[in-house]
Amino acid sequence: MRKLILPCLLAFGLVACDSNETTADDKEVTVDYPSNGVPAEIQASFAADHPNATDVEWDVDDDHYEVEFRLSGDKMELEYDFEGNKIDFED
Repeated sequence: MRKLILPCLLAFGLVACDSNETTADDKEVTVDYPSNGVPAEIQASFAADHPNATDVEWDVDDDHYEVEFRLSGDKMELEYDFEGNKIDFED
């Protein structure tokens, strides 16, 4: 009987730890990213295209940078891939 207790406890512990694991498929992880952490090339491209943008906020998602900003009072969002190419624009 004692020989069964330890393996049962170990098996239970492994199952309990595994059930809390999440993957990228479960939910998207977004981290606030200060603009100084975004590559200078992407910042320069954004600034050249939108010189009058205000309230600029940068985020980094799993596979792209995202910038939210206001232009003429309208809230807008633009996404860049990690190479600096524009991949999505929402106004």
